[in-house]
Amino acid sequence: MENLKRYFLSLNLLVLVSTVSVWAKVQLPDLFCDHMVLQRGMPIPVWGTADQGALLEISLNDFSVKAKADYFGNWKTALPVMNAGGPFELSIRSENETVRIKDIYIGEVWLCSGQSNMEWPLRQAIEGEKESLKANFPKIRFFHLKKKHDTYKAPYSKEELKEFSNGRFFHRPKWELCTPETAAVFSGVGYFFGKELHDSLHVPIGLIQAAVGGSPAQSWVSKEGLAAHPQLKHLVNSVNTWVNSDIIHPWLAERAKQNWANWEKTENDFLPGHPFAPHYLFDAAIRPLAPYPIRGAIWYQGESNATHPQSYPAMFERMLKSWRNLWGQGDFPFYFVQLPKIGNRSRWPEFRQAQQECLANPNTGMIVTLDQGHPTDVHPKEKAIIGKRLALLALAKTYHQNIAAESPMLSSYKWNKEEYKITFWFKNFYEGLAIKDGNKPNGILLQGYIALGSLETIILPESVVVAKNKLIISYPADFIPTKVKYAWAPYPENNLVNSADLPLAPFKIELEGSN
Repeated sequence: MENLKRYFLSLNLLVLVSTVSVWAKVQLPDLFCDHMVLQRGMPIPVWGTADQGALLEISLNDFSVKAKADYFGNWKTALPVMNAGGPFELSIRSENETVRIKDIYIGEVWLCSGQSNMEWPLRQAIEGEKESLKANFPKIRFFHLKKKHDTYKAPYSKEELKEFSNGRFFHRPKWELCTPETAAVFSGVGYFFGKELHDSLHVPIGLIQAAVGGSPAQSWVSKEGLAAHPQLKHLVNSVNTWVNSDIIHPWLAERAKQNWANWEKTENDFLPGHPFAPHYLFDAAIRPLAPYPIRGAIWYQGESNATHPQSYPAMFERMLKSWRNLWGQGDFPFYFVQLPKIGNRSRWPEFRQAQQECLANPNTGMIVTLDQGHPTDVHPKEKAIIGKRLALLALAKTYHQNIAAESPMLSSYKWNKEEYKITFWFKNFYEGLAIKDGNKPNGILLQGYIALGSLETIILPESVVVAKNKLIISYPADFIPTKVKYAWAPYPENNLVNSADLPLAPFKIELEGSN
């Protein structure tokens, strides 16, 4: 017993010494390091730990503020709004030391998040190797959260299971200059997005990559956000349920179980940590970033939720609210990618519609990519056009440039039953709609009945007139239409664009009836 007491006394002293040794220095989050980019036009929060009660002076660009560490050694303050510029040095002075962070620029900071198509490195994109070789842009900086382990079939070791269950799924990140080496492994979509902003705005650009292949939307939502929604609360309100949920992609559960092959169940039977688990990536990747100020976020995700499109708008809304509440910056811009073509995913038409419904959330925008994709590969290599279209959205909607940036989308329609015509009106047509690659529009189908309503069928329109902001569709007099679809297939034929060569968004309408 005496030996046991001495052991615990020694352990307590060790913990105390370890804690004091950490607090004896001013400690900052990983985001605060050399080469960082800070957001212009916003107050700049600065926070960290120090000795209990320590008085600190924080200085940047001829501005200084003070802070005091609380009982637990935590401190937080904010530097004032600043314009773009640099390089600057940030200093944090206490009674015993001064921490200096060098080569700081002030410009525009964006978060790049999602699953594998956002994670996909520049070097593996079309022309990516060539592009990365010339990627010397010292005023573009990357903060790249790199995984410690991929989510392949291989099982995690017992040490990894323990580490990942404690939320340590990423290597410790740091700010890096855009060079051929760093750009090659950074998000291709994020790189092209940031380069377009850099070339257009002429200010430093900071890009934060937090993306994990295979990750579903629910892993990026806070636990509180999931628990507050009746459709989603079962994912977090009881033990050992998410892998058995009827609204998750079956592949997610299968892959997690493969990764957990070395897991030994304990008495409480809690599942080990996994990046596909509800709220895991919110806690491990998103929460540590706030309140570092950002202008907004770009998002390329959905493949791992596409088997259950009916739940995605709720997932998206909860995620967006979780992020915005965490940062406390209001409704910052959030621009996302509608999934492109693919030939072997049967629910993608419905899922694209679910994504379009997400535009009901404030200050959001969606790029349409139905002119891109691959018949069987869920990872199309055309990342430049995705990044550039996202940048167009940001330049138009966030930076208020007078440019054509949005795809045409259905606005309204009118059914003229007497003349057997349906007219569709669109927004975002700019100088007008056009047919690309051919002389007649592809991808328009009518579903309904023939033979006095005894047979259901799908037909092509008799004619389609393409006007500046509308389509006029004619159909046979003996046909009773019930639905009209455009580009409503996993890998559709579609060739309607606006004057900016941006593809028309897919749509499906259900007509109200023939009498």
